[in-house]
Amino acid sequence: MTTNLTTAALSTKVTPEEKNTFVETCRTIGTSPSNALRMFVAAFNTRGGLPFDPSNPAGFNQETLQAMDDAINHRNLAGPFKTVEEAMAYLESDED
Repeated sequence: MTTNLTTAALSTKVTPEEKNTFVETCRTIGTSPSNALRMFVAAFNTRGGLPFDPSNPAGFNQETLQAMDDAINHRNLAGPFKTVEEAMAYLESDED
């Protein structure tokens, strides 16, 4: 049985560093750069847009995102200790 597969080229420009990282990551996970791009295009087309949240490309869970936001906005400083030294002294003490 003969299969007639028609394809179309797709091209983009990235920095040499981005390309090298992409090629190496593909090699590490056992796929080719071409196949990775085909998988991305298929997922993009199936979803009707980006197959990931561009504001959260690493896929952090909500708890981690909240902790990151708290740290950025200095909301992680509340608590019984005012300094690192106070916290370390408490950790080194025998208090419960």
